Amino acid sequence: MLAVIALSVHPFTMAQQSTSPGIQKRLSDLFSSSKEEELLEPDLAFKLKVVASGPTTLVVDLIPANGYYLYRDRIRFALKNSRGVAIKSVKLPPGKVKNDPTFGRMETYEKPVQAEIALERAPNAKSITLAANYQGCNEKTGVCYPPMDKEVNLNLP
Repeated sequence: MLAVIALSVHPFTMAQQSTSPGIQKRLSDLFSSSKEEELLEPDLAFKLKVVASGPTTLVVDLIPANGYYLYRDRIRFALKNSRGVAIKSVKLPPGKVKNDPTFGRMETYEKPVQAEIALERAPNAKSITLAANYQGCNEKTGVCYPPMDKEVNLNLP
C-alpha cells in the first residue's frame, strides 16, 4: 500500500516541479538587480546641452539614454533673469507616435533631439538663464521620471 501512495504522489510532485522553474524565473526577473535593469539617475537618463549658435539663436540638445524616451509635449523652455531677451519661438521636430499606458497617444523622442530657440534681443542684453523643463521614461520598465527642471547660464555672442 505504501508503494501505491508513493506512486500516486510522485507524478503530482513531478508536475509541481515542472511548473516551479517558470514561476521561480518570473519572480527572479521581478526582483532582479542586474546592472541592465537598474534605472539611471535622471541626469544620466536625460542629458541637456545648450549653446548660443548666434546672437538670437539657441540650440538645445536633449539626449535620452539608450532605452529611454522623452515626451515631446513635456518639453518647455523659459528665460529667467534675462532683461531685454525673450523667446520668440521654439522649433522641435515631429516625434514618434507612441500609445503610452499612462498618458495615451503621445509623440516621443527615443534618440537625441535638437530644439532651436529663436530669441528677441535688445542690443545691450549680454547674458541669459535658460530654464528647461522636460519629462521622460524608461522603455523596458515603463517607469516615468518626474518632470526635470534645469537652468543654464549663457553669454550671448
